[in-house]
Amino acid sequence: LPTPPAIAILDSGIQADRADFGDGASILAQVTMVNTCTQNSPGDGYGHGTFVAGIADGSAEGYAGMSPSAPLVSLDVLDDQGMGLTSDVIAATDWIIQHKAQYNIGVANFSLQSSAAASVFWDPLDRAVEKLWFDGITVIAASGNYGTGDQPSGIQFAPANDPFVITVGADDIGGTNGTGNDAAAPWSAWGYSYDGFAKPEVSAPGRFMVGPVPGDSMLATTRPESMVAPGYEELSGTSFAAPVVSGLAAYLLALNPKWKPDDVKGAIMLSAKPVPNATPMSVGVGLVDLAAAGQVNGPPN
Repeated sequence: LPTPPAIAILDSGIQADRADFGDGASILAQVTMVNTCTQNSPGDGYGHGTFVAGIADGSAEGYAGMSPSAPLVSLDVLDDQGMGLTSDVIAATDWIIQHKAQYNIGVANFSLQSSAAASVFWDPLDRAVEKLWFDGITVIAASGNYGTGDQPSGIQFAPANDPFVITVGADDIGGTNGTGNDAAAPWSAWGYSYDGFAKPEVSAPGRFMVGPVPGDSMLATTRPESMVAPGYEELSGTSFAAPVVSGLAAYLLALNPKWKPDDVKGAIMLSAKPVPNATPMSVGVGLVDLAAAGQVNGPPN
């Protein structure tokens, strides 16, 4: 398999010097874009970005991510408290477009959301991710963790509300490989956006995910009961379902380098496994299936 394109992780940074990322070899660039007045440590003071990157790309023994052969580009847009400015996230999307060819960036992962509910017609972050999409970057966005169980919460915030991006909900796999007992995680947001688009498109595992975190990061120090091994934590959230799909998208682009984001989205949706006992719409069209997606020839737009 050819080397997948790089995955841009727009998050709180990445602790590069660990086995999960080849002691830094798999990270092509680390760019800090945080302009808040709060603390933003070098690397990843919050821990979220390292965890997300590990789910997408981790290669440590026993902790493999979805696409361990894909390189990463880290764009630090969240401070040590996990907060950031929309303007910094938008600046990061501009940086991706400017450096797309240099680093062969094919996928951008947004395990974050705006704090202001809005229509895609007015939200500047939606416009920014659409610019990525139309420039050939497949955008993956977490649906959000404000779900209300069997009742739709709606998808209210950018960038998950955008019709062009691949919005990912969190599937609770129920401890089995089959989808017969799967359901959307109760906090996984789903429903219609303000503009009438059904979201998420697909779901991926998002409960009880184990991934890397810096030992001194906020996530590690404030949730010591979640640590399963030194430097590894068990967490749940749509933030961690999204990078599963980012890794899948990178592999699909390695197999099909001429595919556009619309093709990637079509193949992922067409090949998803139905989740028969989930509330309709709550997991989108179903649970992503890497093997099946890789067999799609001529995906729908």
